[in-house]
Amino acid sequence: MPIRFASRVRVLPSLAIAGAALAATGLAESLHAAPRQVAVAEVAVPDDLAAWRAGIWEAALDGDDETVSTYLTDLPRGADPAFVTNLQEALAARDSHAAATDEDRAEGRQAAAKKIEDALAGNDLTKALTAAVELQTLSDDWNAVLDEPGIIELIRVSEAAEARARAESDWLFVQEILFRLRTLHEDTDRKAEHAEYEQRLDEVNRRIGLLARYAPRALHDLRGRQMARLEPETEFPPFNEAFAEDWKVPLEGITERMVRSSMLIGATQHISACGWKPLLDGGLEALEIFASTDQLSENFPGLAEEGKVDAWLDRIRAQRTRLSETAAAAVGRQDYHAIIPELLRANPETIAVPEAVVLREFAEGATYRLEDVYEDQYTQMIWPEQLRRFEQQVQGDFVGVGILIRHDDKRELMVQNPLEGSPASRAGVEEEDHIVAVDGVPTTGWSLTRAVDEITGPEGEEVVLTIKREDAEEPIDIPIVRDRIKIRSVNGWFKESLADDGTPKWDWFADEDAGIGYVRLTSFNDDSFDDFLTALSEMRKERPLNGLVLDLRFNPGGLLESAIRFSNLFVPEGRIVSCEDRDGRTVWSRPAQKQMAFLQGLPLVVLVNPGSASASEIVSGCLQAHRAAVVVGERSFGKGSVQTVHDVSDPRGGPAAFKITNQYYALPPAPGEDRGRLVHKMPGADDWGVNPDLAVEMTPEQTQEAYELRRKADLIADWDEDRDPADRPDPDALVADGIDPQLETAILLLKARLLPAAGDARMAEAG
Repeated sequence: MPIRFASRVRVLPSLAIAGAALAATGLAESLHAAPRQVAVAEVAVPDDLAAWRAGIWEAALDGDDETVSTYLTDLPRGADPAFVTNLQEALAARDSHAAATDEDRAEGRQAAAKKIEDALAGNDLTKALTAAVELQTLSDDWNAVLDEPGIIELIRVSEAAEARARAESDWLFVQEILFRLRTLHEDTDRKAEHAEYEQRLDEVNRRIGLLARYAPRALHDLRGRQMARLEPETEFPPFNEAFAEDWKVPLEGITERMVRSSMLIGATQHISACGWKPLLDGGLEALEIFASTDQLSENFPGLAEEGKVDAWLDRIRAQRTRLSETAAAAVGRQDYHAIIPELLRANPETIAVPEAVVLREFAEGATYRLEDVYEDQYTQMIWPEQLRRFEQQVQGDFVGVGILIRHDDKRELMVQNPLEGSPASRAGVEEEDHIVAVDGVPTTGWSLTRAVDEITGPEGEEVVLTIKREDAEEPIDIPIVRDRIKIRSVNGWFKESLADDGTPKWDWFADEDAGIGYVRLTSFNDDSFDDFLTALSEMRKERPLNGLVLDLRFNPGGLLESAIRFSNLFVPEGRIVSCEDRDGRTVWSRPAQKQMAFLQGLPLVVLVNPGSASASEIVSGCLQAHRAAVVVGERSFGKGSVQTVHDVSDPRGGPAAFKITNQYYALPPAPGEDRGRLVHKMPGADDWGVNPDLAVEMTPEQTQEAYELRRKADLIADWDEDRDPADRPDPDALVADGIDPQLETAILLLKARLLPAAGDARMAEAG
């Protein structure tokens, strides 16, 4: 059986998987239940070892999976017998893993079909729809699933249930149904149906966002209904009244001047050249949705008075009608100056909400319109309450104790997890600890914003967290000295130890005999490039580095300059990346510097998936265009836009900023191309992101299992004196057990590219 490089795969939502059989239709059996075979083309495979190594690598760079398969089934003469045996064993293991995955997929289809049947019999629509998505994901023809009578009936039942839930304002149930209906139609030929579900889901998500922002009791009640539906045996806690006034905090410091400045920047500088009209209409639409979400009357009594709401909506709709009848070119700043004053005058006479609510919702609606129409979810207001956290995120480091926090179901502060090697981790803070006081002040009623403000502070100063732990009778005080928290983005194959300051010691080799290094890069921050150079130095001190796997999966991006420096290591000449304006003109370009390319020629495989975005796509796309690496995995996310941040602060309010998309990244042109591709996912586009040279499938179960194994293997801090270190997961299982076929493929390709000649098993370092 030849090696199989495969198709697309969907990552399922992390919800309870359930539902499906429709045995009467034979659904599971009809959807490609038999293992798939890959036809192998007639290819002349050279006997010469050097030509064979070059040929298989060129085929991989070309994305010619059939030729790669042919080469792997016809190994050359003259290769070192031990390495040939090792390569043959790796190939046999991968074929075995692929066959087992096919069997698992077939069994998964049967199980999903049974889940649908059982869920419908139990009147559990959520489980039935989730199982339908699972069934479709495990099938080769996603369109065929939608044509099955049982799925057609399931969609009809779901539509009826959604209408009933909408009439009852049960927005979380509406969201559940629409999310799964949209997912069923995603990446199929049913584009119109998908667009409709997308639009309806967006509207519901906006209503839920309003409840989260302004009506915590109403949202709590909806969550209780959801819990009763999904987990009827679980007791849902009552609403914590201490959080009833939280909605006021995000409104502090908001002024009309901030909104006015931001709208001017958006109308004149956005990449779409959209002008004023969509921004103004988007703002008005948001205020219309706000006023028609009746649960918001919890804190805004005016929304409970039908006459006042109608009067407000009449003003809104009149303005929207006027805009719709005006040519876009004729809509300008004067329209903003007409609309906003009228709204601010009408507000106290009608719904009578705080002025900051009107301003915030108008601005949020304006930027949302850019997302809805132009696929730009990156242009956004950064309000006074958000600015400090935004700046910390951009900088990539911060001063604090090194914990992630959240609210539990009782709205109490809980440690989601302490960052490994952080001051909190070293002091003994544990996952799921409850923080009941900070420096002796009880945290009851605290928002997450206040908690962050109180826990963080000047470097070197002490803060005392009072912790309530499930297995402890009394709370304990844990003093922690604040320190600068380093976000470590460069990770290796196996973490051998952890220094007192949190610095890890890595084993960098995924295959030590072949000299194949492994680096998992989780972001591109200020320290990433220097940390990568340190990793290279540590590898080369240990043994020759002959090949490298650069794992960019689930890397959301980061700093442009860091991405350029990474790319330049492998690319000696030509363009690395450029930027285009709204007219397609190149506004700047970064060429490679030859003296930086000291890794030129090093056999390199880059792993990408839909979680690879922005800077990850610049690196993988550049290396692919210059044939400096084989890209393996799944198509990347498609975030290739550039944002600039503008100060829109107002002395009468507070500091604020407006982040706007105004350029697109362009990859360097591939050989034979005049112009490089844009990786950004454009409205209505079928082509975006970085398409791997070799597409390799992972099932949702494999993705989850690989993530969990890697996470547990990396957590040295969890393996204390009371635990057996031998129980710590071994990352070798990712390949040995076929858990991660993308990584397995990368290592197999590098083994083939590095196959040594007989008597030359001690290979010199490549590149």
